[in-house]
Amino acid sequence: MVFGVFVGTAFLFGGCASQHPADEAFRTRLYEGTYDDVWLAALKSLNDYPLRVSNKDSGRIITETVNGPYNELVLTYPGPLEQPERFRYSLKLSFARLVSERTNKPLVRVRIIKELEQFQDFYTGWLSYPADGIEEKILLYRIEQVLGMEKALTKALEKRGKRKGQD
Repeated sequence: MVFGVFVGTAFLFGGCASQHPADEAFRTRLYEGTYDDVWLAALKSLNDYPLRVSNKDSGRIITETVNGPYNELVLTYPGPLEQPERFRYSLKLSFARLVSERTNKPLVRVRIIKELEQFQDFYTGWLSYPADGIEEKILLYRIEQVLGMEKALTKALEKRGKRKGQD
């Protein structure tokens, strides 16, 4: 059993060897709230992306393959990009239900993986290309903002309802 855990851990870390450890923080974030609330916030944040898979039960969202290194509706890159038509990517989001050990409140972990590819030539085809993490950070930030807006709206409606009850 211990050997199996060690092999699984070694595989887990070995599989991520090509990724930079600092980049991992840009693709994963914990949100306080219910699974349903975080799921809806993620869907609202992905409004500018065509979705291929959206399965709430398995906690997976996968976008269609998009041409270019970035979604132009989400991010306009400040400098000129060389041959953006030679890039394509898709996003994979995974969700996990957690519970805070300190507060016992529900948490949801959202992980975004951008699978960016660059076209090399006719014979080689599409090869994996490292993502810079910008678009992933933007989407995680959007989810946080949508959750914050929903929470503020709920509080405002509750406050408004209490005032009407007093009148």
